[in-house]
Amino acid sequence: MAVLDSKIQEQVDALSNAAYDKLQEKAIEEGLALYEQAWNTYPAPQNNWNEAYNTAKYAAKNCMWLSDFENAKKWLNRMIDVNNNLHQSNEELKFYIGMYLFETGDFKEALDKFQFVVKEAGMRYFSSADKKYLDFYKHPEKYMS
Repeated sequence: MAVLDSKIQEQVDALSNAAYDKLQEKAIEEGLALYEQAWNTYPAPQNNWNEAYNTAKYAAKNCMWLSDFENAKKWLNRMIDVNNNLHQSNEELKFYIGMYLFETGDFKEALDKFQFVVKEAGMRYFSSADKKYLDFYKHPEKYMS
């Protein structure tokens, strides 16, 4: 795997941090534009950079937090593209897809993704996620009735 130049990483980090701050302020368009700038700072093709996966992951997570599922899907697809090239985060990616499916009401598919993750990696991905995902995993009948 290629190593990203530290100056480029600093630029990406600054843009990503600014994006997060804007989203916290509910300046959604500005925040998403900054994430896009961060993504475009990576040398092409972006799917060669593990760091690009992380940028896409944080953008997807924040889009889901904002219930902006159209943009969440865009960033999830970028996560998928990087992971398909680098094959480093299969379980984490499935967990994020499961969260997206849960948030968009596709509970059956979300449960399938979470079950895959637990089988492959245990429960660790639930520890830093919103508790509703673990509750759903443990008690899907509450959501799927």
